[in-house]
Amino acid sequence: MTLARVVSVLAQIPIEVWDKITEKEPEWRNMKGYLEKYGFGRFAVLMLAAGLNDFQLKGKAEVAYWPKLRETLERHGIQDSPKDLESILSEFYRDERLPELKLTRLNRFLSSKLARKLWSAKPDEVIRDFLKIWYELANTMRQSRDAKTITFAMKCLGITLLMSGKTDFSFERIPIPVDYRVRTFTERLGLGVKDDNDVREFWNKVLEELRKEVPINMIHLDSLIWQIGTLSKYEI
Repeated sequence: MTLARVVSVLAQIPIEVWDKITEKEPEWRNMKGYLEKYGFGRFAVLMLAAGLNDFQLKGKAEVAYWPKLRETLERHGIQDSPKDLESILSEFYRDERLPELKLTRLNRFLSSKLARKLWSAKPDEVIRDFLKIWYELANTMRQSRDAKTITFAMKCLGITLLMSGKTDFSFERIPIPVDYRVRTFTERLGLGVKDDNDVREFWNKVLEELRKEVPINMIHLDSLIWQIGTLSKYEI
């Protein structure tokens, strides 16, 4: 399938459907209730922390990660600081795969200047500094800005803004988080992609062309690919 064909097919999807696709993401469905409970800043920090450790899971994220994380949060009240949030989330990550690595990553983020700043941030402040936050998050975690966990965490932050009714933020420069589903789906299109950089470049081009027809961003596109990535060609 060619780039033009992919764009042609996806351009037929109305924006209302794109929005519904995003709302079906496991991080949206499982965490939505905590936005009102925590308030925007606390919730944004929670979503970033969870996004940073969404890898090497015990099972599918929609079954083994986000619902289990929600169950952990349900046993606790509202936290007063990132350090308090770390204490609660540590309880969850101790029982996850690669616990030492995930606890280290959790501490690295929640003890950072960025987490403290976001804890009391307002949506408009995050919108204004969105790309700056991406850069600072990568520096904090000592990773490339294009690393899957960094771009996925930024997707979680973007979803936080969408949950808050905010759509006027720039996500175009942040590439698609390339995981197994995205990579496999892209390969099945017969595009001859060689590595994750090829995958990112292809979907960046798709998005660039799609935005001429429909006002979506990479969050919408990633949500669709992630949800249909394991379907057979007959199911799609």
